[in-house]
This record gives sequence, C-alpha cells and structure tokens, in this order.
Amino acid sequence: MKQHKQRGLSALGVLLVLAIAGFFLTIAAAIGPLYLDNSFVNAALQSLSNEPIHKLSDSKIRRRLQDSFTINNVRDVNAKDTVIERKKTATIVRLDYERRVHLFANVDIVVVFENTYDTSTL
Repeated sequence: MKQHKQRGLSALGVLLVLAIAGFFLTIAAAIGPLYLDNSFVNAALQSLSNEPIHKLSDSKIRRRLQDSFTINNVRDVNAKDTVIERKKTATIVRLDYERRVHLFANVDIVVVFENTYDTSTL
C-alpha cells in the first residue's frame, strides 16, 4: 500500500492567511475602543435609574453624565449632545452620535451609536 505525501499550506498560502488575519485585526483594533466607550456611555445613561430623574434639571442630568464620562475616560462623547424629552409619565434621555475612524489610505470606518434611557420602561 502506497503512502501519500502529506501537504500543508505553501508559503504563499501562509502569507495570504496572515494578510487576511492582519486586516481583520486592524479593523478590530480601530473600532474596539469605540464600542468600549459606547458601553460606558450606555452604562452612564442606565445609571440614571438610581437618580430622581424627574426632579433633576436638564443641566444636572447632563452634568451627571459628563462626570461619568470623565471618570471612565470617554473623551469623544459630549454630554451637551444629550436630548432630554419630558412627558407627563416619563422622561427620555437620548444620546445618539457617530464616530469616524481612519483605517488606511482614503478608507474610513463610520460607526453610529444610539443610546436611550426611558423611565417608562421601568
């Protein structure tokens, strides 16, 4: 019985796999911090559940959010962009924003985040 010679990836195949892996790692390294910052933004909005939000003024709500952003080192999001909508039975705090990150050459990645805290869903 003949034994067949085993073959692995050629040098060109290995380079191709490394190039593809490097491309995806570059993208992950570029957008990973954006998603981490957004998790801190969302956590700051959800922490408003511990506050008497109906009694707080809009400026105090924004100040509490900005303090949380400062503590968590979120630099690219400004609490001044927060939209606060008050209804008879609920208060809605919304912070929607987008970030653009340069990837390479003339290619950018745009990521859009929408964060909402709604007291009517509690």
